[in-house]
Amino acid sequence: MKSISISEKLIFYFVSLGIVVIIIIGFYSFYFTKKALLSRTFDQLTSLRLEKKNRIEQFFLDRDRDLSLISKSEEIIKIIDVINSHSNPANWINKFQYNSYLSKYISSYGYYQSLYITNSHEVVQYISSSQSGVEINPEIEYVSNPNLLDFCKEIELSGKTIIQDLTKSKLLIYIGTPVFNEAIDMIGSVVLEIPVTAINNIMFGYSENNGLGETGETYLVGNDYLMRSNSRFKENAVFNIKVNSTSVMKAFLGETGAEIVCDYRNISCLSSYSRVNIEGLRWVILAEIDEQEAMIPVYAIRNSILLISVIIAASVFVFAFVISKRITLPLKRLQKASEQIGAGNYDTRLTVSSKDEIGSLTDTFNDMASRLKKQNEEIEEEKTKRVSSLIDGQEMERQRLSRDLHDSLGQSILAVKIKLEQAKNASAEKSQQIIFETRELLKNTIQEIRNISNNLMPPVLEAFGIEHGLKNLCKDTTENTGIKINFTTENIPGSLDPRLQIYLYRISQEAINNITKHSSATLASVKISCCRNCISLNIADNGKGFEVQKNTSKGNGIMNMKERVQLLRGEYKILSSPGKGTRINIEIPVLST
Repeated sequence: MKSISISEKLIFYFVSLGIVVIIIIGFYSFYFTKKALLSRTFDQLTSLRLEKKNRIEQFFLDRDRDLSLISKSEEIIKIIDVINSHSNPANWINKFQYNSYLSKYISSYGYYQSLYITNSHEVVQYISSSQSGVEINPEIEYVSNPNLLDFCKEIELSGKTIIQDLTKSKLLIYIGTPVFNEAIDMIGSVVLEIPVTAINNIMFGYSENNGLGETGETYLVGNDYLMRSNSRFKENAVFNIKVNSTSVMKAFLGETGAEIVCDYRNISCLSSYSRVNIEGLRWVILAEIDEQEAMIPVYAIRNSILLISVIIAASVFVFAFVISKRITLPLKRLQKASEQIGAGNYDTRLTVSSKDEIGSLTDTFNDMASRLKKQNEEIEEEKTKRVSSLIDGQEMERQRLSRDLHDSLGQSILAVKIKLEQAKNASAEKSQQIIFETRELLKNTIQEIRNISNNLMPPVLEAFGIEHGLKNLCKDTTENTGIKINFTTENIPGSLDPRLQIYLYRISQEAINNITKHSSATLASVKISCCRNCISLNIADNGKGFEVQKNTSKGNGIMNMKERVQLLRGEYKILSSPGKGTRINIEIPVLST
């Protein structure tokens, strides 16, 4: 498995954190920017819808006012009288056709196509519009339009102003009101004919600064879900395009609002809708703009956010790369220096270049290198001492063995040889005496060989164990030196590792040898016990003692004891002071069997 460096991890963590932050900020910015732009667009559509709604409502209020004024004019009453009297209309025309108040009033607006007058039985077209303008008909024309006749009857029955919606056959709006004489008797009615172009002029006025852009439009829809004004995108839309979008349905239910819907072209758009408050007309008005066009600023902001995110991510990567290198460079130096330390170059040192944690780590590394160098020197010195101690111990043992062989065994054998040579030339009686003396010498020689053998490897250890071996050692030392050595034992297992027994015996032998040679003691004690899987060996004397820390003795006895204890993974402690004797405490772990 490929290892990942700290530098790579730092870059990954920095870049990951930066990307997460960028995503969160970008999403937050895009979401709320989109929300704000859509809200602004909806507000613009709503403002436009309200403006168009107010204008269309005001248009019909003005027409109602115009009709009210017309119905009360003297000219209308006289015309109805003429119609009722069946008098010659030519005389009347000669009197009014060039100086008609109604023709001037109606021509000042340009909204009306015709003016109809009825006396409750007959309908005549009094004023009509043409390409040359608004004029009085040269002849009184009686109208036979059933729809118009029914509308006039409805006015007569209701006694109030009525508006009739557009019809598919004639794209005209009729608005009529009753006419009353001075006695407040209804004598007829007047009807104004308004073409759909007047509605389209209000609804279908687009420019670059009207807030509708390239796809925005406002239009009217009747209760049959057919358009009542032209479409920006389709010709002849009135009564030819059905609009059953969600916004239209909600508007007819009396709701007012703005939302994203599919329009009559099945294109997603932002729509603001409400009903039009005109008595006699069940219309709804909508202001809409394609969602794609409305989202153009949002998409531009999204692209800007993505571009800025890429730039920030790249900047974070470069920053993370530089920072990671600055952080990991001292660590790599420490790694290489550690490898040199591992190779044995303890003189390696690093320069502290900062006062942060890495600087503290560098200081610690330099201190560690110094301590390792010192410890290595101490180990080498200790190793040299141990090797020297081992060699010296072996040499001393050889010298002691050589001395024993030469001084005792060699002298005994030489004495036997002399005795045998004396017996060669002696008399029979003298020879018997020499043979007896020679036999005693051989007996002593054999005993001396046994003593030497016992010193090399006491057979009592193999035969009876450590307790008997130490007991005999203390007894023999007391007999040979006069120093009383008390030996005690406690809970020693019956079977101990032979190697452990030999080491314990040699340690005790070395300690007793030091007591006899250096302590000037008269009393000593040796105690061996076992408790909780641990062998304890305590050796003490009442000798002159010494200062442990200032011990400059060139002997290897203490070193040999300490090394044997360490080989057994035990603990060695020596307690001594001048005039207060010496005490050695040794504890060696024993594996339970």
